[in-house]
Amino acid sequence: MGRVEIKSRTKELLRISVPMAIEHVSVSVMGMVSTMLISSVGEYATSALGMVDSVTHLILALFAALTTGGTIVVSQYIGRDDRRSAKRAGGQAILLSAVFSLVMFAIITIFRDQILMALFADADYEVMAASRIFLGIVSFAYPVVAVTLTMFGIIRGSGDTFAPMLISVMMNVLNLLLGFVLIRGVDLGFATIGGFGIHGAGWALVSAKLFGLAAATWFLLKKAKGIRLNKLKYFKPDFGRQKTILKLGLPTSFEAGLFQAGRLVTQVIIVSMTTFAITANTIGFSLVNFFNVPAMAFGTGAMILVGQRIGRGDEKDVKTTALFALVVAGIFLLVMGSLILFFRNPIFSLFNPSPETLELLPPLLISYMMLAPFLWPSSFILPACLRATGDVVYTMVISISTMILARLLFSYILGIVFGMGVLGVWIAMYIDWVARSAFFYPRLLRGKWKGKAIAK
Repeated sequence: MGRVEIKSRTKELLRISVPMAIEHVSVSVMGMVSTMLISSVGEYATSALGMVDSVTHLILALFAALTTGGTIVVSQYIGRDDRRSAKRAGGQAILLSAVFSLVMFAIITIFRDQILMALFADADYEVMAASRIFLGIVSFAYPVVAVTLTMFGIIRGSGDTFAPMLISVMMNVLNLLLGFVLIRGVDLGFATIGGFGIHGAGWALVSAKLFGLAAATWFLLKKAKGIRLNKLKYFKPDFGRQKTILKLGLPTSFEAGLFQAGRLVTQVIIVSMTTFAITANTIGFSLVNFFNVPAMAFGTGAMILVGQRIGRGDEKDVKTTALFALVVAGIFLLVMGSLILFFRNPIFSLFNPSPETLELLPPLLISYMMLAPFLWPSSFILPACLRATGDVVYTMVISISTMILARLLFSYILGIVFGMGVLGVWIAMYIDWVARSAFFYPRLLRGKWKGKAIAK
């Protein structure tokens, strides 16, 4: 690959990925700040946040059927320059997302206490009580988030990654501002506004998500340049197009759902340890989510680019596009990891950890920053690119198999049997990455994904 081609590919990848990186930064930074705000309430609140987040991630993973499916199908139609089909596919993805998310909201609302008790029965009473409150409030945001993410996916699939970034940044800034007032409170001298603790955190989140939905809806109706969904006919049930979306999305949703279910099981394993372990895990993942920002953006960007190439019949360039994204992501992860490791002590202090929690954090962070640049991109960017070609069943089978046989099995063996605690659970995660990479690399290089395009 010559210098000119490297420059051209870098420019193309950055153009589509940088807005998403900024979006992910805002999400991660605001998430860390929210965790810091909640930590001022007490470690029980931080632990409750971590437990509910693990449930939330599972629910959002189930929505991936519409988010990822909509993104890839729209990107393939855009690659074919078939905007009419792209609009109809986008409308059907939103319709499916709304119906499915409302069903999930009803299930969570009815069985909230049973779900928490089944998963986290070993948690302290104070932690469990806070979890019930927080999940009861944030579940109102699930349908809102599902539809908003599907809209974002449609907009990105059309090639516009700037608008979702802008809306997401505004949404997260609003969440932060409301969170500061509603969680900690503002003393005006003659009165105090807010200061509702864990209740405030939940309602701040719901309010911000409602704003995001309103903004995304307005943009798709009035301002979108790629595909504007401003006619009711796009939302009229079209079972043929819904089948196309679900053919791609359901395996992805099943994969993402079971993957997050596996992470939820590891959370259950950690809950059986100590509150300090739960808190260290929550803080640790808050930090690594920020660390992963560039790689996640490049992964989504590469998925969109691959989908567009598949749509226009350019299968020859898929392999090069995917591998180039891997290298760029690895470089950015290396730079981010070095910075975070250098400033780790002042970063830790922002979360007000107890001495027991602080003792657990350094091994988690150091091990992650050392290994992620070399293993994370091949574990997650490669399957994203394979999905964009339509090769969804293979990625589903491998992801589920390695989650069960590597992450879950070794989490129990290392964390519980060998007494390594939360560090053992993180080591099991690295073993999972190695296994995923070992299967996804050969799949891409051998071209087994060819001929699986969805949008035909």
